[in-house]
Amino acid sequence: MKVILDMAVSSDGFVAKVDGDSNWVSPITEKSFVQRCKDAGCVIVGRKTFDQYRGEIYPVKGVINIVLTSKPVSYDEANVLIAHTPKGALAIANGKGFKSVLLAGGGLVSGSFVNGGLLNEAFLTFHPLILGDGIKLFSGCKKVVNMKLLSSEVIGDGVVQNHYKIN
Repeated sequence: MKVILDMAVSSDGFVAKVDGDSNWVSPITEKSFVQRCKDAGCVIVGRKTFDQYRGEIYPVKGVINIVLTSKPVSYDEANVLIAHTPKGALAIANGKGFKSVLLAGGGLVSGSFVNGGLLNEAFLTFHPLILGDGIKLFSGCKKVVNMKLLSSEVIGDGVVQNHYKIN
């Protein structure tokens, strides 16, 4: 199963403010995020991010949304499923016949996939601002991971999107 991370990142390496707010993310990134979701057919997202942006971004229409959580929750949308571990989320996606998944917010989720050696690629969209504090891109990451830059593109408003292969 190919796991592709798609995250907006501040210039100092945060994906959200301390309270989880990421309203600083440029709207120009939304189109590529939604297209990657549709291309994969399945997105894995953390519960806090899902709940914070429920009705705005999530659930992403036309794709399976797997919410990763350690808490007991339920959602009434037919395209929303629950998993309690990264491997559990991948097992659900695999059981639905997906060959790849898009991984989105938040920092703990991306950190847990890196710690498990489960991340294959990353689209990191760097925004020209400094948050000073917040949720790290790979919160809780305990290992050194090499990444190879595959491409870099200025997508507007000083926003740069880098595509990496995870070694």
